[in-house]
Amino acid sequence: MTSRDQRTFERIPFSKKVKVVSMGRMAAYAMIINIGMGGVLLQSATPLPLGSQCQVAIPMPGGDGIRHMMTEGTVVRSDAGGTAVKFVQTIEPSTFDTLIRRTTGAPHSSILANYQAYFQVTRNQDLADCEKLLGVSKKAYRTTFCITFVSCISLAILSVWLFQSSIPAFSNWIKIALSFGYGAIWLAVIQPSIDLTVFHFLKQHSSS
Repeated sequence: MTSRDQRTFERIPFSKKVKVVSMGRMAAYAMIINIGMGGVLLQSATPLPLGSQCQVAIPMPGGDGIRHMMTEGTVVRSDAGGTAVKFVQTIEPSTFDTLIRRTTGAPHSSILANYQAYFQVTRNQDLADCEKLLGVSKKAYRTTFCITFVSCISLAILSVWLFQSSIPAFSNWIKIALSFGYGAIWLAVIQPSIDLTVFHFLKQHSSS
């Protein structure tokens, strides 16, 4: 699959309010959940009927103020998870890059949005909005999380066992502090990074 095809299917978290026009009249305002070159996922109080044609006015910040890019599409999914619109014509790569860069301000904003979505899902016991926010099923999320969590415990035990002879003798309170520090770093940084990388791979594999 080419890089262009990958970017067509790849969805980027994109929290912006847009105007949706259906049947030649304004249908509603909606929030974009994520967007790709080939389509957009919307959250609206009044979902559009499945199969209906619509236009989505996406704001494009520029030096001369805000202008709107009108994209025509078809509603391919409409349920509690959101309204998915497939564009009739994919957004050009240069236009898409400009849209993302000018709106998010920098590439790290997208990374930050992924982390925020990850922890938002983690806070819910039933993993609410897992597929909508992260693009993977609850089963895939649980499987990935369990594997990386068990790996962290195994790596911690293995590293201590291998280097026990060279580890200085610390007092118990230092050992406890180091243990909590390692756990915090793993759960806050390392595991989310690994999980998000796996989720990205699964989404790419599913799209292909």
